[in-house]
Amino acid sequence: MSESTVEVDIVGNTLKYGVDGTIDFDDILCILPDPAPSQYRVLFFQKTEKDSDESEEHTYLKKIDIKSLPSELSRFVTTIPSHLQNAERPPVIQVVISTGSGTGKAKTVFQDALQPLFNYTGLEGIEVYETESAQTITELTQSKFINHAAEGIPQTIILLSGDGGLIDILDIFYKSKQTLKIPPNIALIPCGTGNAMASSIGLRSGPIPGLPTLLQGTPSPIPVFGARFSPGSQFVVDEGRQRTPIESDSDDAAYRTIHGAVVASWGLHAALVADSDTVEYRKFGIDRFKMAANELLYPSDGSPSHRFKGKITMTLRKDGHEGDVRREILGNDEHMYALAAMVPRLEKEFLISPESVPLSGEMRFIRFGPMSPEDALHLMTLAYQGGKHVTEETVTYADIEGLRIDFLEDEERWRRVCIDGKIVAVERDGWMELYKEPERLLHLIQ
Repeated sequence: MSESTVEVDIVGNTLKYGVDGTIDFDDILCILPDPAPSQYRVLFFQKTEKDSDESEEHTYLKKIDIKSLPSELSRFVTTIPSHLQNAERPPVIQVVISTGSGTGKAKTVFQDALQPLFNYTGLEGIEVYETESAQTITELTQSKFINHAAEGIPQTIILLSGDGGLIDILDIFYKSKQTLKIPPNIALIPCGTGNAMASSIGLRSGPIPGLPTLLQGTPSPIPVFGARFSPGSQFVVDEGRQRTPIESDSDDAAYRTIHGAVVASWGLHAALVADSDTVEYRKFGIDRFKMAANELLYPSDGSPSHRFKGKITMTLRKDGHEGDVRREILGNDEHMYALAAMVPRLEKEFLISPESVPLSGEMRFIRFGPMSPEDALHLMTLAYQGGKHVTEETVTYADIEGLRIDFLEDEERWRRVCIDGKIVAVERDGWMELYKEPERLLHLIQ
């Protein structure tokens, strides 16, 4: 604790200190007790105003040391959690800054808020990594995170990224042949565009979303699904110009597997994610999805919106009994939207599956067939209004154990699927199968 401590007064929901210093209660991250009697450290957020239209707003983490604790502040008192500091088995703390996520603000968030947090709390030995390519997180997982788990070393991985960073890690863990002794704890500081997992577990509020949960949350096991693809399927990368192989967790050449924890989709959702994943679109942040969707619904060449063709088979529990399943083929082979979700939200306000409970392991299927662009937009609007779309007669909404799609499309553009933001192109006459993984190998701090 600094020797420079200040007296404070409480006026309403405001802390006042010094000559004219004020801190709104909503801007207080936490208060840490000091070994010295009756001394505390207040960590709070402070936003700088924009100097011009070209400048950016910054939210900084600041601190003051106070001589005593008014009773109104007692609810903010926090101790450093064991996933950050543990006297018996200190965890390895690793920070991954995804420089390409969303609008590219992850590094700024680290410098303005996370690095000061480490300084103010006395946490040392933090390992910090910046992504240099789309493979960086995969390489870190293979070289560091997996080895720590196999050696029984506690670790906390703080991801300043979108959903993709989490998926890169869990896919490697589920394909690993090593015996894993202790699961890593993963903390999300959402810096992507959609941030579906972070939105679903309630991390999208506050001046720096995710930072309060890092200090006050607890680890919970992450349920995961596997997506098997016919063997010619490939990842689509580099703004759609390149194809890369999918590494499988099986020696069986009959399929390829990747893993996810958020969503698997085909049709309108997958197409708009794929089409909007360019440098030009990313400048618009989350609005890029709406812009790409508009082009798909109202093609600029004047053609009608596409009718996606494929046979969809759902795997359902029989009479609600665990382990006893039946398969049901949808009667229509033409679709506009087909999506399986493990989370309720794809964006903070976009409630795609209102009955989903985060990290419960449930998989819900949402589907509707070809319709006018106006009707499709109406359904999407209802999703922003508390998930009311699932009550419409035109929408299939089901609790499923698995899903299979046999693609009946000639053009590759209409055979692209989205697995947690990653795009896979399925070969002609190919297929995709979804299933739930029985084990939970990673923990998420929520």
